[in-house]
Amino acid sequence: MSVKSSSRVQFYLLVALFFGPLLVATWLYFGTSLRPSGQTHHGNLLDPVRPLPAATQWLTPEGDVAKDLSGDLWTLLQFVPDPCEEACQNDLYRSRQVWLALDRRRVRVQRIAVVTNAAEAEALAEIAEDVDPNLKLRVVEPGDPLRAFLRDPAHPQGTFYVIDPIGNWVLWYSPETDLRDIHTDFKKLLRLSKIG
Repeated sequence: MSVKSSSRVQFYLLVALFFGPLLVATWLYFGTSLRPSGQTHHGNLLDPVRPLPAATQWLTPEGDVAKDLSGDLWTLLQFVPDPCEEACQNDLYRSRQVWLALDRRRVRVQRIAVVTNAAEAEALAEIAEDVDPNLKLRVVEPGDPLRAFLRDPAHPQGTFYVIDPIGNWVLWYSPETDLRDIHTDFKKLLRLSKIG
C-alpha cells in the first residue's frame, strides 16, 4: 500500500468519524419516532402572546387608579370570586408559596388579585395586611375589558395568569398544576428573560 493511498484512507476515516454521528443523529431525529417532546413548560403558553387591553383600569381598594402593569415586573394574576371563601383563600396561599419559592428572583415578580367590588377588596386587604402584605388587591369592574380578555369560561376558579412586564399575557396555569411546576417555569422564565 502506498503512502498516498494510506493518507487517503485516513482522510476518509476522519471524514466518516466526523460526519457519521451527525448523519445518524439526523436520521434518529427526523426519520424515527425517537424525537423529544419539545416542551419543557407546564403552563399553557399563548402563541402569539396577546397584549392586555389598553382601556383596563386597575383600582386600589381605596378607589385610586393603579398603574401596576406599566412597570418592569412580571405579574402573577388571579381573579378572586365574591365572596372569597376557603377555596379562594387557598388559591391566594398557593400563589404566595410560588412567589416565596422564587427567593432572590421574587423582586422581579408581583402578585395581583383582581376582585369585582371594593367591599371585597377591603375585606381581603385587612386579612392580607398581616398574613400576606405583598399581595396587591385590585378592583376591576365586571364590564372592564380585562375580564372579557382573560376570563375564558374554560378557565376554572383558581387559574393563575402570567403577564410580562410589557403587558402581554403569555401563560396561564390550571388550578391542578403542581406548585413546583409553576415555580420551575417561573425560575426558567426569569433566568432567560431580558426584561423585568
